[in-house]
Amino acid sequence: MSLTRYLKSPEEMRRLQDVLAAPSFFDIHSLAVTFASDPDVLAELLPPPLEPAESPQVSVGVFEIGRSNCVGPFAGAAVNIACRYRGEDGFYCVTMPMNTGLAVTFGRELFAEPKKLAEVSLEVRDGTARGRVTRQGVTYIELTGRFEGPPAEAGLKYVTPHYYFRFLPAANGRGLAYDPELIRVTHRGTVHRSVPGEGTVTFRESHHDPVIDIPVLSVTGATLSVGESRTSAEVVTTVPASEFLPYAYGKIDDLLEWAEEPASAPA
Repeated sequence: MSLTRYLKSPEEMRRLQDVLAAPSFFDIHSLAVTFASDPDVLAELLPPPLEPAESPQVSVGVFEIGRSNCVGPFAGAAVNIACRYRGEDGFYCVTMPMNTGLAVTFGRELFAEPKKLAEVSLEVRDGTARGRVTRQGVTYIELTGRFEGPPAEAGLKYVTPHYYFRFLPAANGRGLAYDPELIRVTHRGTVHRSVPGEGTVTFRESHHDPVIDIPVLSVTGATLSVGESRTSAEVVTTVPASEFLPYAYGKIDDLLEWAEEPASAPA
């Protein structure tokens, strides 16, 4: 038996690996709004080998998860670009703010989800919904929706692939430590209740989270839903570190805000 809890027993490792292999999320209340955007902007945001989807669509969601088998309850959001990989439709996530540290580190270390700690809220009342994401005093993502029609068919099953790139900066600060892995996370879920409606998307200027650079040309749909999701993941390929590097720096806050030019050496 270990003298500390830092070292896990074989049984504890088995149980932990069962969770890591199949994270599951329940009581998901979600406000999602999709919109058409500039195809050139979306193509620029997709790291190779991901390719643009047939239609230049972006999905923005704000959600609350009542329980999970891995990180407890939490709230989060995601900005997903429709994409294709080897002929398969899927989504590439630009940013995924979360409101708990555990939700941030779990998905970021396991799947390489582009998570940051933020304030996230979802309010649903009398056929309307509003979702907000705030970091460093800026509410840079805001969704609204009005839902007055009948619910859609209940019990809808879905299988959706999402793509992320796992990488680490080199210890000396120059480039990346290895060639990034492209990870496909497959979401298999059930929608227990879904109501279509009308929605709006508002992106605001944020120095560290520049989602406002993604043009919102026209809203194409809005949904208020309740459901559950189970996930699994696999590495599908690797990409050259030098090619991915510009995308890597876009995943973090702009560190140059605090950088200062070194003082000139004395003559």
